[in-house]
Amino acid sequence: MNRLEHLRGVHAAALLREFLAREHGPERSWAAGGEAALFARFAEADPTAGKPHLEWVLRLYLSGRLRAEDLYKVPETLQVFRRVRRRLPECARELNSYEDLPSLWRTVAPHAQAPSKRARAAEEREKARAESRVLYEDEELIVAVPLTQASAQWWGRGTRWCTAAEENNAFEAYNRQGPLVVFITNGVKFQFHAPSDSFHDDADGPVDVGVLGPFLPRLEAAGLESLVLALDPLAQEVGTLPAERLRSAITEWGMPLCFVPEERRDAELCRLALTRDGESLFFVPEPLRTRELCALAVASDGRSLQYVPFSLRDRELCLSAIENGASLADVPDTCRDRDMCLAAAKRGGSVLEFVPFALRDAELCRQAMASGPDRLEHTPWELRDRDTCFRALESDGYQIAFAPERHRDRELYLGAIQRRGCTLEFVPLAMRDLELCVEAVRSEKHAWRFTTPELRPAIAAATGVDLDDEQVRAMLGGLALLPHAERTRERCLEAAREKKFEAGLAPDVLRDHETCRELATRMFLLEYIPEDFRSREVCLANVARDPYGLASVPEGLRDREMCLAGVRGYGEQLRFVADPLRDEEMCRVAIASEGDALVYVPFALRERALCLEAVRERKTPSNYLRGELRDVPDTWRDEEMCRAAISGGNRWNGSRLLEHIPFSLREAKLCREVVSLSPAALVHVPHALRDASLCAIAVSAEAHLRRHVPAALREALPRPVK
Repeated sequence: MNRLEHLRGVHAAALLREFLAREHGPERSWAAGGEAALFARFAEADPTAGKPHLEWVLRLYLSGRLRAEDLYKVPETLQVFRRVRRRLPECARELNSYEDLPSLWRTVAPHAQAPSKRARAAEEREKARAESRVLYEDEELIVAVPLTQASAQWWGRGTRWCTAAEENNAFEAYNRQGPLVVFITNGVKFQFHAPSDSFHDDADGPVDVGVLGPFLPRLEAAGLESLVLALDPLAQEVGTLPAERLRSAITEWGMPLCFVPEERRDAELCRLALTRDGESLFFVPEPLRTRELCALAVASDGRSLQYVPFSLRDRELCLSAIENGASLADVPDTCRDRDMCLAAAKRGGSVLEFVPFALRDAELCRQAMASGPDRLEHTPWELRDRDTCFRALESDGYQIAFAPERHRDRELYLGAIQRRGCTLEFVPLAMRDLELCVEAVRSEKHAWRFTTPELRPAIAAATGVDLDDEQVRAMLGGLALLPHAERTRERCLEAAREKKFEAGLAPDVLRDHETCRELATRMFLLEYIPEDFRSREVCLANVARDPYGLASVPEGLRDREMCLAGVRGYGEQLRFVADPLRDEEMCRVAIASEGDALVYVPFALRERALCLEAVRERKTPSNYLRGELRDVPDTWRDEEMCRAAISGGNRWNGSRLLEHIPFSLREAKLCREVVSLSPAALVHVPHALRDASLCAIAVSAEAHLRRHVPAALREALPRPVK
């Protein structure tokens, strides 16, 4: 029994009785959780590791010499006392000699002002240690787990760790997944995070855990066997380890399930892993992916819905997943009712493109924009009010292309330019004054091409652009060199005939219907055409030439013929096709154009032949985008489907492909192909297939993958470069 447990046993009940008898103000709510919660509240008053002063605090309160409303003063007073203790007279160094808080403060206050640099460093050190778990310490090795961002910053001083940064600190994101462990060996710092499979040096580069080799026996002797296992799980034969040690490595340190041989991944180990990290569902063998385990996974991390068998994705499970961060794309369209879509909108992210058109009403779109913000091109035109447009610009200035012209004033253009300078091309020529041009170039240097020629010397002076710079001069040519007044209709049509016309250099000429009709025959992007001139003739001629073409077609013109023309050019435009028109023919045409349109195909239409066509490698340069195996129903993931998905392999994230290939199909040849393309995929290769040659391929490319190599094979591998 440690000191804290002893004090709790002796004082907790008495503390609660005394507290309820004396306190009737707002502090009384502290007792709502019972004696354990109240005791914990008082324990926080002693900020020192080990709580050596807590008994003094409790004695003061129980004797009526400390009021609950003054408890907040105790931590600061005790910190000052500890800092200045050595400067006090010997008779004043004993805390128990003080009968109340004011007498202690009167004694330490004169010594508390302007502490020396050394004293401040000592105070910071003490505070950081108080906010950490120091697991081990001797003359050569310190092992600590920071519990707060401030302590992580202190332990990480002098390193390049993002968890030690003053700005954009990532401590909380990592700590939610599992504990960060800092190792200091003879002054050299390393940081370990089991859930993300990372062991980094002070430069934040991955290194082999072998650097800790001489110290691991000390940690085991100190009772940290599970930490040693999490550090280097395959350094010994995992198949012979006691189940309790495996469980401890998973629950205490977040060791990923991939380090456990498949034959030992039983339901209990999988449950423990999923409780910590739902996304590790991709390491759970298919026979164990029961509804119970899948529900546990999505409750932990909604993104794991992509690994749930399609047959188990019912409404209840999907709603739980959405509330915990799942993508609406992984929810069967039959489950995408209003409540489901609204829950997704509240979570934020790219939601509207997967919401049925009939459900995209004012409330849902407003919620999506407030949480995301989402994308304007998926918002019905009548709902794109001024506030919605401004919210959309917060994430991407290019959203100005989808803002109704009635809202496009100077303020809206400025909002777009500040986030993406090249959106200056949408601004009318007469409005491109010095202020807007300067903002655009400061935001994005390539906006120089769209600046007003007469103002360029002043713009250069304000932005520091060198007019003689070769890159700057290369941006100018054709219409970009002409004064605005000379960019006439005739000049623009001449440039179009020479295939040198850019709408951003002369947007004003498009205010003429005849000009729009003539340019429509010369590959023109609809987003530059004014809304009033987007006739059926103009749209039909150009809708297939832009991945966002259909988004720029007025909703009343998006009939079957228009949609087929759009998806024939870019299959991903299927997302702009209203649900009643998204039938078998429409989906087949879209997939023939781009396989990655599969994510927009209704689940009921994802037949085997269509999925196989989607994941196949395309041979023509213009049609190279393939569908992801995650969007293929698991019933179709046979050998032919999986091999088709990995063929070529130069345009997808190979390290994650094996996640969606059934365990039974991960045979040696297939795994070797994937690891050759993406060494990090080694973590998804079955343990029995990790032979010397396969591991050598991975480790020669990424030395830190040695942790995923069985110990018996490591000696034959390339040694890590120190």
